[in-house]
Amino acid sequence: MATFTIDNLPGSEEEIDFSDLESRFAIPEQEETLENVVVVDNLPVVEPEKEDKLIKLLKKTFGKHGKVKENGIHMPKDNLGDTTKSKGYAFIELESPKDAQAVIRNLNGFPLSKAHVLLVSPFMDIEKFTEVEDKYHAPPAEPFAEREHLRSWLADDYARDQFVVYTGNKLNVYWNEASQAAEEIVSRTNWTEAYVQWSPLGSYMSTLHPKGLVLWGGPSWNKLIRIIHVGVRVADFSPSERYLVTMSQDPISLEKVNQSLGPEEQHQNPFTNDDEGNTICIWDVRTGTLLRSFASPVNQDGSAAKVTWPQFKWSPSEKYFARLLQGSALAIHEAPSMALVDKKNMKIPGIQDFAWCPKVITDARTGVAKPEMLAYWTPEEGNLPARVSLITVPNKALVRTKNLFSVFSAALHWHPEGHLLCVRVQRYTKSKKSRFTNLEIFRTSEKDVPVDVVELKDSAVVFDWEPSSENTRFAILHTSDPTRPPMNATGMTTVTARTNVSFYALERKGKVVKKESFKLLKTIENKSTTALKWSPRGRYIVLATLRTFPSYELDFYDLDFDQSAAAKSGEPGDAIASLATNEHYGVTDLEWDPSGRFVISSASVWRHPMEHGYILWNFNGQELRNVPMDDFKQLFWRPRPSTLLTEEQKRDVRRNIKTYAKDFDEQDERKLHAADAELMAHRRRLITEWETWRAQVEEVLATETDQAIADGYKPPIVADSEDFVVDEIVEEIIDETEEIIN
Repeated sequence: MATFTIDNLPGSEEEIDFSDLESRFAIPEQEETLENVVVVDNLPVVEPEKEDKLIKLLKKTFGKHGKVKENGIHMPKDNLGDTTKSKGYAFIELESPKDAQAVIRNLNGFPLSKAHVLLVSPFMDIEKFTEVEDKYHAPPAEPFAEREHLRSWLADDYARDQFVVYTGNKLNVYWNEASQAAEEIVSRTNWTEAYVQWSPLGSYMSTLHPKGLVLWGGPSWNKLIRIIHVGVRVADFSPSERYLVTMSQDPISLEKVNQSLGPEEQHQNPFTNDDEGNTICIWDVRTGTLLRSFASPVNQDGSAAKVTWPQFKWSPSEKYFARLLQGSALAIHEAPSMALVDKKNMKIPGIQDFAWCPKVITDARTGVAKPEMLAYWTPEEGNLPARVSLITVPNKALVRTKNLFSVFSAALHWHPEGHLLCVRVQRYTKSKKSRFTNLEIFRTSEKDVPVDVVELKDSAVVFDWEPSSENTRFAILHTSDPTRPPMNATGMTTVTARTNVSFYALERKGKVVKKESFKLLKTIENKSTTALKWSPRGRYIVLATLRTFPSYELDFYDLDFDQSAAAKSGEPGDAIASLATNEHYGVTDLEWDPSGRFVISSASVWRHPMEHGYILWNFNGQELRNVPMDDFKQLFWRPRPSTLLTEEQKRDVRRNIKTYAKDFDEQDERKLHAADAELMAHRRRLITEWETWRAQVEEVLATETDQAIADGYKPPIVADSEDFVVDEIVEEIIDETEEIIN
């Protein structure tokens, strides 16, 4: 504004310049945008009398993920003479573009009903599509970029397995060798900052870091997917590796995530306002996309519940996943939509635990897959008994239920093939001063699901099915005192509990056996065993004493060792034999390789401070390699996917096992000779290098000597080569006497 004085006043208002005030107090023009509007397609076509009901449903559904403006739902209509009908789509106006993005991410693909799955897209895309030219222009062809095969390790010429070792701040991946040191594949420092984990089929290796999780794979061990989840503590894959669940102790905060990523990486933040405060995330493994986040579990009174892992359990088909809502309900979700089945939780008052059937069962006659099944149990409450129930999913139909009485606790154990379910029930005696165990075994593949009961006189603390489709056997660890020994902060105990191990098998119908039932094969008494470790191929088992001082025994057993003795006596248990009893000081973990030929026992620095490292054994308990390692933390075998061989091909392999064994022996011999030949070649190369170096030095020395002589140097006189005698006087004390004279 111009400066005026009493002698210099403007003649009119038009002469006053307000430009500086206008620029200072100007209100910026609001650019109209439609980024807060979404288009919702595949809605039900309704008449005017049902329109209000549909609008209320849309407000309720969309209001969970974003704020809908007042009168913000517009549904175009078709005029049909005397009446109108909606066109099956609507425009919904939300408060902000962020709300619109949240609605699109959460509700695109949402099943409003069985016949109407919503398609939600930004309104701005309509303008983009209207500007598309009528003439098609093919996009430029992108150059083909070949990707590494994630299962290339399965094509190894020697069919070797891999394992990963975490020591200090280094991760090493090795090929396993039976007769020589493991062959290193890759080694990297600071590859993980917490621990390492394989995916269930071995396609990915995951490492944990403060900002999230990284998936690695392929022959080059390149980074495949980066998951942003600050403070992640644990991770879990779905059975076929399509989904990944992560959990952090710290609730999601957009501000903290952006601070952690920094200005240059903030665009990688996968979270929105809807994720604020949640701790559990589900991701698409192939793309790294966040599918949904969940809050931590809470008790019925709203307090924080004890966290168990995994939080979600997956059905074998990966179509469904579920989690327990503390003592009140079961939340079953569909994948990939992440929506609740039937849009609501399944209310089951008092539910304690559940487990999916681990395999999709097909009808033997039609070959059609049956509905997936899960089991759960509820405790006694008042006059109501405890109950075990089997239901199918997604229809939640009850298949079988059984009431149980005087129940202290229960555990669910599915057979790997899914045709049997064992419920390990801890019961009180009549005096309620002690406990014993009943095994309630449901035959889920048979009509009406009959139940076999195995009664024990003491308490079974561990139950494990033999992982074989041919045998129906299981092992239990039982004791008269089921109280767990006291443990220190790292999970080690100094108390050795005395336990017994028993093996059972299903006795089939025959001329002598009129009714099928589970029969005791053999009991091994007075052991210090704490864990039962079956070979993944069945038949062999290790009775291990883990994380216990001062006992650290490893007992190797073969359940089919002496079939002739069993046939002669008529008792299948007579075939069971001990192969070896070994010790591994301070053993904390034990794991079989996928082939069932080798087993590794290890002692981790995370558990105790003494004698860390691992020992490789073969299946019958023979020590093959003892590898001490300072600061040893973890060792895991790389899993293998299921075999592609048919049952007939497997039987053919077993019939011709001697022929295959001969070929494998010859291959091992050639490999051993190749290793010896390589060692000899290495030694010959060292000798040749030494001789070459010596010849070069002698040549240089001769040249320098000749030059020195030419310059007047007189070399020392060297004695002639004739023999000469050297006299040498040697003094030796034969005897020495010391006498003291006064």
